[in-house]
Amino acid sequence: MMRLAVWLLCVLGCAARGAETRGPVLLISLDGFRWDYLDRHPERTPHLQALRREGVSARGLIPVFPTNTFPNHYTLVTGRYPARHGMVNNEFFDPVDGRYFRYIHPPSNRDPRWWGAEPIWITAVRQGVPAATALWVGSEAEIGGRRATYWKPFDYRIPFAQRVDEVVGWLARPAGERPALVAFYLEETNGAGHRFGPDSPELAAAVALLDGHVGTLLARVRALGRAPDVVIVSDHGMTATHLDRTLALEDYLDLSTVHVDSDGSVVTLRPREGADRAAIMRALAGVPHARAYRAEDLPARFQLRDNPRIAPLWLLPEPGWHVATRANLAGLRKKYVEKGFLAGDHGYDPAHPEMHGIFIAHGPSFHRGVTLPATENVHVYALLCALLGVRPAPNDGDDRLVRGALTR
Repeated sequence: MMRLAVWLLCVLGCAARGAETRGPVLLISLDGFRWDYLDRHPERTPHLQALRREGVSARGLIPVFPTNTFPNHYTLVTGRYPARHGMVNNEFFDPVDGRYFRYIHPPSNRDPRWWGAEPIWITAVRQGVPAATALWVGSEAEIGGRRATYWKPFDYRIPFAQRVDEVVGWLARPAGERPALVAFYLEETNGAGHRFGPDSPELAAAVALLDGHVGTLLARVRALGRAPDVVIVSDHGMTATHLDRTLALEDYLDLSTVHVDSDGSVVTLRPREGADRAAIMRALAGVPHARAYRAEDLPARFQLRDNPRIAPLWLLPEPGWHVATRANLAGLRKKYVEKGFLAGDHGYDPAHPEMHGIFIAHGPSFHRGVTLPATENVHVYALLCALLGVRPAPNDGDDRLVRGALTR
């Protein structure tokens, strides 16, 4: 009986230590990290290569349309298409409120009326699971009357080392306070892709930088005695662009007949009161290297339906082309001269492989050495819920990543 009691105590002690060391879930976004960057820069990505080799990866993470930062980051954490979570572009007009959402305008990011659906950190907190966000899109707003357990206003001027210190501080808290989920954001590949293009040495350097950042973050977490489940994603890819492939919207359309919600890689327009929509569509049909749509005629796979924030008229340039107002093109030309801007962009049809991002999952909950087909990012939310053991909120994804990636 004494030997049995000692054996039971040892088993229980080992189980307790195992439970203590398992987790957390780290959701890491590498903004603008195209699906093929690892294969193009194998010598610069030792940490990401190891995670892919020893874990689960997909041949691409297919973004939602438009393939921009805000719609996709919010889809990743809600499992909803933009028409259902409300973040239909980086910039858009809401005719119900009569206001514009501007992603660079901090009050927009903090106003809960813009943010529909339920992000994973709210799903977790609502079910008693602590969660943290580090500069993730949507995490500054109080959604459904709640916020993440730990969060910070977006400020990318904060050095990477300081951000990692903060995450490690959260994870060093006592078990009841420690976040089971940390959503962490890194931007550099997106900025380098825009400024210098996806084929540039500057982009290659940004890829190497982020690989090092991921390695540092994971080493710091493991030094706490934790065995994290890591899900690495990107919101979209990047394609090469150039000032020679730009068109002025005024050359084809009388701008006095429309409100321009957005332009560039995707143009969204609202006819002014009394304007002839048929005439506007005929004018847009004359724009080369682009295709015009009424909102109701957009491809069904875009899932852009039944939301007043969806502009009535759309002009979709071919990948690599831009259509914008002369004023905005002038601003881009100035940036191009000063900073090298407009050498790469996204926002285009997600069917184009250059718009696809990455998906890598690694940790004790995941299979080893598995490669999945290219997968829509709307399914990531269900995977995060399964990892955390929480009930998903209504979403548009399914369990394909749960079935294909998890060992349990």
